[in-house]
Amino acid sequence: MRGDLKTAIVTGGNRGIGRAIAKSLAAKKMNLLIAALGQRENRWLARELENEYGVMVETIDADLTLEKNCVAAVETAVSRFGRLDLLVNNVGVWSLGRIVDSQTKAFDHVMRTNLFSTFWCSREAYRAMLANDSSERNGVRGSIVNISSICGIQGRPSVGLYAASKHAVVGLTRAMAEEGAMDGIRAASICPGLVATPSNRFSGSRFIQMRDITQSIEYLMSLSGAAWPVELVLKRRKKS
Repeated sequence: MRGDLKTAIVTGGNRGIGRAIAKSLAAKKMNLLIAALGQRENRWLARELENEYGVMVETIDADLTLEKNCVAAVETAVSRFGRLDLLVNNVGVWSLGRIVDSQTKAFDHVMRTNLFSTFWCSREAYRAMLANDSSERNGVRGSIVNISSICGIQGRPSVGLYAASKHAVVGLTRAMAEEGAMDGIRAASICPGLVATPSNRFSGSRFIQMRDITQSIEYLMSLSGAAWPVELVLKRRKKS
């Protein structure tokens, strides 16, 4: 295994979209820290990626609704690999139902999972990335990619709590992108429509594919330091 590769953290990285992202980054020869609940699933994936791609994979069984676990994820990645180059904030939960019928407990859980974890992980990753040499790649020290949603740029009925959290993620990312431009740390949101994953009822070509997400991350990572996109909005194609 090689210890001189660049390093990425993927939250919620042991299933669905997160798993696809982790595999895509491992294929690009990045060492990984996967921060997700379910250490058995984490370790299975780690062994698979290490054997298939020859990278090093660290895992942490982490409830990222707690600040200390977000801090620990970044600290573990830096301690294990010596640096951090990419953070993908992917962990998230849905909440279905009308706002008028919702409970504070559900709102708190959605916000802590989707927004607070993104804030805590991003803040700690940003601090770690400041230690990277800005001359390595066109002045870009590192990248933070937040998986938001089409609901993060437009409100929709019956997903109000989820939409509120994803709007907040987009706002946080926009501000961080402006601050990051001064420090050479890229921040961008990917805002897809409904994505077909093994764990949901959506399937087929009518829905956004997981490869659309992974290729969007690869695109962001391939850009020069002069290009500074803040959002990639992946709307579903409307067919006549």
